[in-house]
Amino acid sequence: MSANSSSPEAVSTITDENKLEEPTVEESPNASGKSKKKTKSSTLSDEQKKAHHIASEQKRRENIRSEFDKIVSLTPNLTESENRSELNILTKSADYIDQLRDENIKLIEMCRSKGIEVPDELIYKGPQNDGSDVAK
Repeated sequence: MSANSSSPEAVSTITDENKLEEPTVEESPNASGKSKKKTKSSTLSDEQKKAHHIASEQKRRENIRSEFDKIVSLTPNLTESENRSELNILTKSADYIDQLRDENIKLIEMCRSKGIEVPDELIYKGPQNDGSDVAK
């Protein structure tokens, strides 16, 4: 396709060996007259593609580790020196959330028994019933 064609075209370039930009995409009408997107093959070598994939995977793993570190720092029954398996972290975090929920219920009952009005935003209502909650 020429540079002065009327079809929109996204140009793909490689700015350095470690950076990959979007592949080139063209819109061209098919036999029925509708536009159909086609992706041109990348100009990266197999070695560059593999390096990019490895770097992306390492970044994904680092992000997961970082979020688990955040959970450990927010959960008092987890310590930095303890077994850091994902199962252990998730189990103890879920137990802590259950404990907080139970404490919230007890405090609300205590307040109500003493005639203290509890604002709605202080009452835990649980997850929305949108399928994201897990039945025990």
